[in-house]
This record gives sequence, C-alpha cells and structure tokens, in this order.
Amino acid sequence: SFSNVGDDEMLQDDFYFGAELRKWASVDERWDKAPFIIPSNPWLSLQYEDIELEFEHAFISDDREKGEFLRIASTHVDILMVDKRALYVMAIEVASAIDGQISEDGKQSWLSVEEFKEYHKDVLSLTYDEAVEISLEELKTMVPVRDPLWEEEERLREEYIKIHGERVYDDEEDE
Repeated sequence: SFSNVGDDEMLQDDFYFGAELRKWASVDERWDKAPFIIPSNPWLSLQYEDIELEFEHAFISDDREKGEFLRIASTHVDILMVDKRALYVMAIEVASAIDGQISEDGKQSWLSVEEFKEYHKDVLSLTYDEAVEISLEELKTMVPVRDPLWEEEERLREEYIKIHGERVYDDEEDE
C-alpha cells in the first residue's frame, strides 16, 4: 500500500510519500505461513516495513523547512530482502526522475544511478519471488531493531517546536 499527504497544491509545499508491503494482507500465500510471531519479534514489526520519501528536514520542522535533499528511510536498521529490494528500486526511480545521485552514508559520498545499480546488482537482480523466499528465511533469525534515526528526528522535532512553536495552518481559507 502507499499513502501521500495533501492534494496537488499542498504536495508542492508539504511533500510526503510512504510505501509499505503489508505482508499479512498480501495475495502471496507464502506470507500466510511466515513465522512473524517469534521471540525477537513480539510486535510483528517485520510484518510490514514503512519506506518513506520526504525532504530532509520536513518532519523535524513540521514542513516549515525542507532541506536540500530528499531522503528515503525505512523503519528498521536491517530490513527483509523483499523490502530492501523495494527500497533500492524506489531510490533508483526517484534519482532517475530528478537526475539525482544517491548517498548511503549520510551524504559523505555519492553514487550515480548506474553506480548504485552496479553496487547493488545482487539485490536488484532478484525477482520478487526470489526476494520473498530469501525474506522468509531471514524471518527465522532477523531481529527487528528500530532505526535510531526516528528517535533522533523526534528529539529534534521537539526542540524545533520549543523554539518556533507549533505550526499554524490556514484552515480558515477553506471555509
């Protein structure tokens, strides 16, 4: 499934796009037998993975500041192969559409789309079915660790709001 916030006009200012594969709701019956309930995964957190695309500082500033970079981020540090493949495809599609480059190390280095494809060809060459089969095996050992990026984002957002106050929306214009 995917979601975005706002109509076309609002998306020009408050862009956010999220995608997730809800494995439990998938038409792929292989997920029906997947061992999502395991001691290391008591909240079924590997059952779906949010992959979000937004401007770098948008969440922290409640969309008042954007930053110069688009960011694609996942919920967890390690993600299932099927989700990793989807994230890489999304990065390639977005970077190709805007003639951009991709960084995987906090903007220390940058790869062209072609370099990124070459670097991750082992994942990108998998079919969806192959990625699912690998993911079903990964479920047996993978421990879901929430990416610390999100705690840092929450902390920075709270600091930003303390300094600048809550965002005020112009809802009166619609009435």
